[in-house]
Amino acid sequence: SLGQIAAILGGTVEGDSNQLVNRLDKIQEGKPGGISFLANEKYEPYLYETDSTAVIVSEGFSPTRAFKTTLIRVKDAYLGFTMLLE
Repeated sequence: SLGQIAAILGGTVEGDSNQLVNRLDKIQEGKPGGISFLANEKYEPYLYETDSTAVIVSEGFSPTRAFKTTLIRVKDAYLGFTMLLE
C-alpha cells in the first residue's frame, strides 16, 4: 500500500494511503497500479497527465495545477525511488 511505501521511505501520503501499487512506472507512461517519481522539474508537466496511482515527490515540491494522482512526499524524490528499486 502507499502507506507502507511511505513508511519505508520516511515520507507522507497526500491522498488515500490504502491504495495498492504493484510496479514502478515512468511518470510519462504511468498507468493505474503503478508508482512513479518526479525529481527533475522538466518532467513536471507529466504529473498533471499521469495515470500512475502515486508519484513520489520531494517535500518542497509545489504543484502549479490540479492533478489526479496521490503524492508521496519524501526528503529526496530521486533517493526515495532508488530505495524502491532496491
